[in-house]
Amino acid sequence: MPRYPALADVLQDMPIVASLVEKARLLEVWDQRLRALLPPRLASECQLANVRKGQLVFLAQSPAWASKLRLLSRQLLDEANDNLGLEVQRLTVKVARPDA
Repeated sequence: MPRYPALADVLQDMPIVASLVEKARLLEVWDQRLRALLPPRLASECQLANVRKGQLVFLAQSPAWASKLRLLSRQLLDEANDNLGLEVQRLTVKVARPDA
């Protein structure tokens, strides 16, 4: 007999937690798809943080990378709307250094 219940059983009893886990999984998939459009060096310096209220929210490791990412906003928005099934109108980029 397992000492701990299976994660699926726990999530079934906790719908709020289950929805958070599902959103995290979706964000990971969307992040991989969107960063695949970027030059490799830029892709390694940013990450999709959230999709909310019609916007993609990315984190970039410096203001310079944030600026480069903003220049590609049209391509990212088009990919999100056309191929990921999202309905987003704008891109927000926040600078978040990994050592902060």
